[in-house]
Amino acid sequence: MRKAARFTAAFAILGLLAGPVAAARISLLPNAVQGIWMKDDSEGRAQCKAYLAAMQADSEDAHAQLVGAEVISGNMLHSYAEYGEGNFYQPKRIEKLGKQTWRITAAVGIDGSPEGQDSGTAKFELSLVRGKLKWDMESFDGKPVDSWDAHLYFRCTAVPTGMYAS
Repeated sequence: MRKAARFTAAFAILGLLAGPVAAARISLLPNAVQGIWMKDDSEGRAQCKAYLAAMQADSEDAHAQLVGAEVISGNMLHSYAEYGEGNFYQPKRIEKLGKQTWRITAAVGIDGSPEGQDSGTAKFELSLVRGKLKWDMESFDGKPVDSWDAHLYFRCTAVPTGMYAS
């Protein structure tokens, strides 16, 4: 009996140690929406081309090419602004509405991670329409967002390894 208790305790400790590691590997956001998304217009396509060229040249200018892009990793959405600032959305709840449609409730961080900030909660819908990402903001802190126009993006590339913790 003692041996069984030690065995159970050992597995419990391993479970506690492995839990955070295993949880860190789980992507909250679907793989289908992860990536660097640019506006689906000629300016967005030129921006993507400039970003990819800067990345290939290993230029520090690459991040400047992301201004206005939506960067979506496994656990964070970043509306990229100057110097890497912008709105950061950390999903708290993801609801699958259809084959390629999700409603996301997220904590919002202004110019950084939402952790430690009291910047509010956003609810929005992401959907893939013929390979394009459509982003519709529904509410902020429970109040409808009437001034938001749905934005359509194309996937420029994957999020580089190490850009965000996942």
